[in-house]
Amino acid sequence: MTKSTIQKILIITFIIVTALILAQSIYYAKNFFDRQTNHEKVTEVLANNNRLSGVSLEDEVENINDMITKGVYDDTDLGLLYEQAGLIYNQMGEEMTYYRYLGYALYYLEQSDEKDYTVNIYLDLAALHISNHAYPAAEEMLSRARDIEPFEEISNVSIKSYAYRVLALLDADKKNFTQAIEYLNKSQGYVDSIIGSDPNVDDYTRNNQITLANIYVRQGLLDECAAILDQYSDSDITEAKKEPIYLRNFVIPYYQTRCLLALAQHPDSASVDTKTLVDDFVKLCQNSGYDKVALDTLLLMQESCQPDNIEMQKFLTIRIQNLSTLIIENQSQTYSSILNSQVNDSRLSIAKAAEIAQNTKSRTALTVLSIIITCLIILFFIIIILNSRRDGLTFLYNRRSFNYDIERIKRSMLPYSVIMLDIDNFKNINDTYGHPEGDKVLQKVGQFINAEVKANSDVRGYRYGGEEFALIISKNSYPHTMEIAETLRRNMAATTWSFAPDLVITVSLGVASGSFSEDVVKKADDNLYFSKQHGKNQIYTD
Repeated sequence: MTKSTIQKILIITFIIVTALILAQSIYYAKNFFDRQTNHEKVTEVLANNNRLSGVSLEDEVENINDMITKGVYDDTDLGLLYEQAGLIYNQMGEEMTYYRYLGYALYYLEQSDEKDYTVNIYLDLAALHISNHAYPAAEEMLSRARDIEPFEEISNVSIKSYAYRVLALLDADKKNFTQAIEYLNKSQGYVDSIIGSDPNVDDYTRNNQITLANIYVRQGLLDECAAILDQYSDSDITEAKKEPIYLRNFVIPYYQTRCLLALAQHPDSASVDTKTLVDDFVKLCQNSGYDKVALDTLLLMQESCQPDNIEMQKFLTIRIQNLSTLIIENQSQTYSSILNSQVNDSRLSIAKAAEIAQNTKSRTALTVLSIIITCLIILFFIIIILNSRRDGLTFLYNRRSFNYDIERIKRSMLPYSVIMLDIDNFKNINDTYGHPEGDKVLQKVGQFINAEVKANSDVRGYRYGGEEFALIISKNSYPHTMEIAETLRRNMAATTWSFAPDLVITVSLGVASGSFSEDVVKKADDNLYFSKQHGKNQIYTD
């Protein structure tokens, strides 16, 4: 194999390997830029839906699902998209879908570096469980949130504030009022620190205030409770009813507190206004899925009602009985179990899907790597096989290849010629100038023969052995056999040598032609012998 041939193979292999690596790099680069572009889209979607409007919810969630299906995102953006879609499903009344999407969101957010968002979802679940008085489930969600990131280390101030408000809600429902107020003050302190930098500060403050008012009425601080409630008008409540998050965090606690305050202010009366307020609250809770909150509120009112207020006692008893028929004793725990199961199942399913996707990517990368390795192995064996047929010094074919090609051309039954070439007095060159210089002479002969191979079709050159060379000439070049032989003889005699500028090195050649039935090689070898014996530096043919 000539150097140029090996170089061509290496270049082709390099191009193939480079193309595969480039294709893989383009794939990863495209994904990177797609993620950057899609991040901007996600930011826009979240900004537009920060306050859910209640208009075209189906279109909003369809758009988000379409983005999830067709886009490439990092884990944070994908988690936030699932969370946003879940909130919309919740607003549409599709609770199970809401919790399933929260599970999807949790899976991706837990894979990301954005711990705050993951904590926020667990806080939402904890707040939901608290509103249903499922305290063990709420504490489990808070424990998961803390495992991800201690509340003191939350970098997002609004989420940190939310964490302490949820803790306050839990302690307030357990009647740990002092601790609850301490948590609320801490929460409000964080809210105050972001005034002017977060457009939702008023909402955070309002939620904290209503929670505080609820604590006050349970403590018997009625004037303080009333002062807080008087800050909010019916228009605020009507607008907030449209959104599930505000319904849970503000509207339900607001009406609950108003009911408790109304009875606490007039424990010995059964006014129409108080009854109407209670009925409206119960209806709101039933329509919103907060039956347990309504029942617990009525039970609190019944406990605080004056014993001689028979009319209010009867009113509350009837409402409690009606609600109790709709709520089985262990509803909250069963409900929480369903929710947690839904979240965990969705996390497992999305994890499985992600595992499949990762396996696909791994298989693709492994396939590309296998192709690269296979190409290199093939190249390695090609070089080995071809080199086994080549002479390492002159890059001409070797004696084994010559014998194989002679048999092959005989089978073709076409006429062919053989040129046998021997370097004159080569032993003297080695003895006088050394073997390294002798190798240079051999290489020069190889260069001349390779030049004829390139210049003439159907010519193959061989190092027959030692300082003896051979050429097989057939088909189109067959008529030019003597011209090729003469060119070799003339070029060699005209060559000057750096190790002996005055030295003339010649070659003797024997040429023979024939077909499959003749021993052309022996005839050419005999003719070479004749040239050597009759003066050298000449060509002898039949």
